Amino acid sequence: MHPPLEAHKHEGCDKVIEALEECHKAGTFNKFIGTCNAAKRAVDECLKEEFLVMRAANKGKAQEKRKKMEAIWKEIDEPPAELKEASK
Repeated sequence: MHPPLEAHKHEGCDKVIEALEECHKAGTFNKFIGTCNAAKRAVDECLKEEFLVMRAANKGKAQEKRKKMEAIWKEIDEPPAELKEASK
């Protein structure tokens, strides 16, 4: 099962999406008897590649955000310089 197919949301997959839609329009029962299976597999592979690219980009963003948060947590955990000097 794939998400709703809109070519403008999946720009790299627009040709395979159009091929699948044309196959479905060619005959009412094409999608039920397996005539469009090859086109559907092509769409699935294209969407999978798109997903992997987005996942890698999101992972990079999450790692950057984590580094920033760890720096903030480190600042919070360190006592201010005045308290360090007063405890000596």
